[in-house]
Amino acid sequence: MAGRGKRYRQVFAVLIRHGFGDVVARMSGSRFSFLFGKSRKSSIEINSVRWKSLRMALEELGPTYIKLGQILSNRPGLLPDALTAELASLQDAVPPFSYEEAAAIVKKETGSTPEEIYASFDKKPIASASIAQVHKAKLKTGETVAVKIRRPGIDKIIRADIEVLRDIAALMERNSELASLRPRELVNAFEHSILAELDFKQEKRNLTEFYKKFEGNNQVVIPEPFPEYCSESVLTLRFLDGTKISKIEELKSAGHDLKKVARLGFDTYFTQIFEWGFFHADPHPGNLIITPSGAIGIFDFGMVGRIREKDRAALIQFIIGLGRDDPGKIVDNIEKLQGAEVEDKKALERDMELFIEEFGQQAVKDIDLNAAISKGRELINKHKLQLNPDLFLLLRTISLLEGIGITLDPEFRSLEVIKPYALQLLRKQLSINNLLKSKTLISFAGDILDLIKSFPGDSRKALHHLAENNLKIQVENKSDQKFRNEIRRSSIIIALSLLSAVFFTGFLVFSNRNLPTFFGSMNMPETFTLVGFILCLILIIRNSYKKI
Repeated sequence: MAGRGKRYRQVFAVLIRHGFGDVVARMSGSRFSFLFGKSRKSSIEINSVRWKSLRMALEELGPTYIKLGQILSNRPGLLPDALTAELASLQDAVPPFSYEEAAAIVKKETGSTPEEIYASFDKKPIASASIAQVHKAKLKTGETVAVKIRRPGIDKIIRADIEVLRDIAALMERNSELASLRPRELVNAFEHSILAELDFKQEKRNLTEFYKKFEGNNQVVIPEPFPEYCSESVLTLRFLDGTKISKIEELKSAGHDLKKVARLGFDTYFTQIFEWGFFHADPHPGNLIITPSGAIGIFDFGMVGRIREKDRAALIQFIIGLGRDDPGKIVDNIEKLQGAEVEDKKALERDMELFIEEFGQQAVKDIDLNAAISKGRELINKHKLQLNPDLFLLLRTISLLEGIGITLDPEFRSLEVIKPYALQLLRKQLSINNLLKSKTLISFAGDILDLIKSFPGDSRKALHHLAENNLKIQVENKSDQKFRNEIRRSSIIIALSLLSAVFFTGFLVFSNRNLPTFFGSMNMPETFTLVGFILCLILIIRNSYKKI
């Protein structure tokens, strides 16, 4: 406890020195006043100067608090935009630790010294940050590698700081204004994120997964890890040579087409997000290079986001809803993304109408995506939407890519890529092969079989009530024409659903029959029943989303 008390004193002293004595006082009250003495209430207003002071305080407090600030900057709707922007500029570059310390860590983790493992090992690191530093080396088999070594003692420092943050979060929850930030939840999310970043074994697994996915792709390069020289604190991976994506003039001098580079970067990440469901979640300029051949190289896989299949489908429908200026569709998919109904659906639909009026009337090339995301943050906060943390990572990833894209090509607008890409993926989802593999289709087939089983009984009940003159139909008071249109569309959907059930049942029956093949490996009845089912499904979807 003595060590924790000392850290409390250090944290509070730094906050007070940077003008946050009032916040310290509100957090701690009299219970912890002995740790920092009398508090001096700050007269600094909550403005850009104050946020800059907070950023400087976090940098002074060290790696744990720098990482916390960086993660908070990824949570749209949680903090004011001015503060989020300031936190996003946090720098974690720190002086390197000595070669002797680096060599000791390599020896401890691998059982061999750098000289025994590598043919050459540069004693001066090529990069140094709060978590680790990187040395260039060469394996005895000839490969040039980058050796990432975790900073000595950093795990103990961060774990101790997390305990302090837990106590601070408990203090914050005693104040209603600070409690609205959900501090305990933030600390838990932060702990999960930073401990994963500390574990190089996890980063190696991420690297291996992405390397295999992109293997053979001559436009994207992922550094291959060398497992025999990796551990929890040491990561050895193939060295990638190239120019940082932020060095515009160097890229131009090397003859790279910056418009193509911008588009390549966005396509690369959209493949990860929508096709694979997992993505590199830290695409800042320091982690992206362009190789001499024009390929994009990606580094640092400590932070990876994952999007579930149903969330990817909801995201596609959300984007289509934006493209069709359909607030109802947008809100429906927001509910799918958060896994629960919104508190006030009508209010959110009204706000989405205003959002569409503000951004939907502009040409895609004129839309400021970061302004749109900023407005989205306000709506998330206003309506208390509880989205998956990976979705916030996704928003940050797209926002970073938009910034990089505009830097490379001032005319670049990611929304010009997003909408057609979403429609292309929707068409891909409706392809025969994907429908056959889809878990959603299996679930739908189960629903159809239930419908087939229950339909005769339900029909008899309805006909009985009709014969007894007891059948009641409750309708809403709407215009006659709109009502007739709704009835007509509902009837069409019901008829198509029954017909699709018949076709699908036929497909299941004929797929087990040993008949001559007609199309691929399928027989003629199997082919026609499958085509009939697909056509019915497309018509159901078309009528479901058709405006009245």
